[in-house]
Amino acid sequence: MVTNTAAAAQAATDPATALAAVPHTDDVVEYTLRCVLALAPGLQAAVVEAADRQVRGLFGRTNPYIACRAGEGRSARNQQIRRDHQAGERVPLLMRRYGLSDPQIRRILRGD
Repeated sequence: MVTNTAAAAQAATDPATALAAVPHTDDVVEYTLRCVLALAPGLQAAVVEAADRQVRGLFGRTNPYIACRAGEGRSARNQQIRRDHQAGERVPLLMRRYGLSDPQIRRILRGD
């Protein structure tokens, strides 16, 4: 679980400094929450824990897609996924083609 460190709290006055002080980890959820805590050191532990549970509940044990920048290229990609599916492509093939998990493909097909 993510904890708020004193170094992050001290660096919170400058976002670049705060983020540079965040230790890296291969766990994307852990690293993201550490970044949030570095930028908002007063954030309540219950909020962080709830976010951790929510994200891991939705994406745990899947291979989530992480765009280079939020929204970048997703709209065109999602439209193409919908067209491919309407043309008869099955979900497993779409998963392999686009490198997305089953739940991600199904969310795109539903328009979520």
